[in-house]
Amino acid sequence: MKTLCLILIFLGVSIIGIEIVNDFTKTKIFFASFNPQKYYHKDILVVNEKIPPMSSSSNKTSWIFYGYCKSDKLKSGITLSTSTVENQNTSEIPIWRISSVKNKIIYRRQDNIINSPFSYEMRDYWMTPIFMLAIIPALFYYIKIKRKERKTPVKLT
Repeated sequence: MKTLCLILIFLGVSIIGIEIVNDFTKTKIFFASFNPQKYYHKDILVVNEKIPPMSSSSNKTSWIFYGYCKSDKLKSGITLSTSTVENQNTSEIPIWRISSVKNKIIYRRQDNIINSPFSYEMRDYWMTPIFMLAIIPALFYYIKIKRKERKTPVKLT
């Protein structure tokens, strides 16, 4: 159990460090997805380069689109599944942006529904706060284990 606590503490501190370097981008996206009407706004990705799925033995079944956003000329890319791209104009892709996150774009499904904050598609964004919050109980439990070890006398046989 002590090893699990140390792993959680290490992962949590590492993720906090990465989030600090990246201006808490994933955390901001996670919290913005609780109220998308307030934080999300429409934009268009003007596509300059399209990379189709690999036809070789790779399991990659997504198109990659690189371009720039119309509103502020942010150069970015997005990955979309083949089924999404099939019957769609791919020279300009409607995307969604979050006002507090300057360098990230998000794609809404064709029915214009954003994924819920805890959906599988948003797993990259909700796992970050979970590991960041897991530091607290892991740290307290690790301290409890260390105190218990200190109080228990060692028997020599």
